[in-house]
Amino acid sequence: MHAAVLRYVDHVARHGSIRKAADALSVASSAVNRQILRLEDEMGVQLFERGRRGVRPTAAGELLLRHVRETQNEFKRTSAEIASLGGTVSGDVRIISLESLLVRFLPEVVQEMSARHPKLSFTVLSVHPSEIGEALRSGDNDFGVLFVDNRHRGVDVIAEFPTAVGALMRPDHPLAARKSLTLTECVSHPVMMLQDRWLLDAIMATEFADSGARFVPRIVSNSIEFMRQTIKSGLGIGFFTPIGFIDEIRRGELVHVPLAEPGLAQSRIGILVPRYRRLSPPARLMINHISERLRAFGDLLAAPRRPPERRRSAARANGR
Repeated sequence: MHAAVLRYVDHVARHGSIRKAADALSVASSAVNRQILRLEDEMGVQLFERGRRGVRPTAAGELLLRHVRETQNEFKRTSAEIASLGGTVSGDVRIISLESLLVRFLPEVVQEMSARHPKLSFTVLSVHPSEIGEALRSGDNDFGVLFVDNRHRGVDVIAEFPTAVGALMRPDHPLAARKSLTLTECVSHPVMMLQDRWLLDAIMATEFADSGARFVPRIVSNSIEFMRQTIKSGLGIGFFTPIGFIDEIRRGELVHVPLAEPGLAQSRIGILVPRYRRLSPPARLMINHISERLRAFGDLLAAPRRPPERRRSAARANGR
C-alpha cells in the first residue's frame, strides 16, 4: 500500500471531510477522493460513509485507520532510533496532560529538553477526561501526564507521584489556617468549580448524601487561568492540586488546604503509556526528565508552607 494513500486515509478521518483533508495536504480533492475509491475497490469494502455533513470511517475503515496510524508512528520511532545511533536526538514527542501541568510545569520541562536537544519537537495537548482513554489508545500520543485512574484500560502507569486535591483560597480566607477540610465544610463559603469536575463528582455525591449539603458554585469556568485570577481576587474557593499554583502558594498569595476525603487526599499524578507501545528514544528521554522534575516538585511541596499573610501581619503588629 502506497504511503501517500495511508496519509490520505489518516487526514480524511481526522478532518471528516475529503475537501478539508485535501486542503491540509495541499493536493486536489479529486486526487484524494480517487485514491480512497481505488483503495476501497482493492479491499472490496467501503472505508468511509459519505454524507452531507462529511465522511466518517466505517468499521472496516476504523481497522485500517488503526493500522495506518500504527505504521506512521512506528516509522517515526524507527527514524528517531536511527538518528540516535549517530548521537543525535530528534523527532516529535507527543504528550497529553492535565491543564494545570500545561500551565506551570510542562513549559519549563519542554524548555529544558529543547535546550539539551535542539532537534526535538513537541506536541503537548490538554484532553477532556472523557477522551483520555481514546487519546492514549489511538496511537497518536506517546504518553500522558494525568491523574491515575483505574477506569483507563489498555494503559500502563510507569511512574506515579502522590498529590492532594485541596481547597485553594486567599490567605485572609476564614478557612485558610485549617490543616484539612471536608467538602461539606466548604459549602457555607462561596466556591468556584471547573466546568469539568469529573474527579469531584463521585466523591461529592457520596459525602453530600450523608451530610445533606450541596454546592451552588458562584463561578463555573473551564479555564485554569481564569480560576487563578478569581481565586486571588477573593471571589471564592477553588478545588485543585497545588501543582498548577505552586508559585502563588510559595509566595504566600494563595493557600492550599488538603481535602480530607480519601479519594482526594490520596490522589496520584502518573505518567501513563499505552500498553504494548514501543517508545521512541525522545519519548523515553522526556519521560525520564518529567519523572525527575515531578520528584523534585514533590520535595518542594513537602517543604513547610508559609503561614497565611494575615497571621504574619498580626504577629508583626503585636511586636512578635
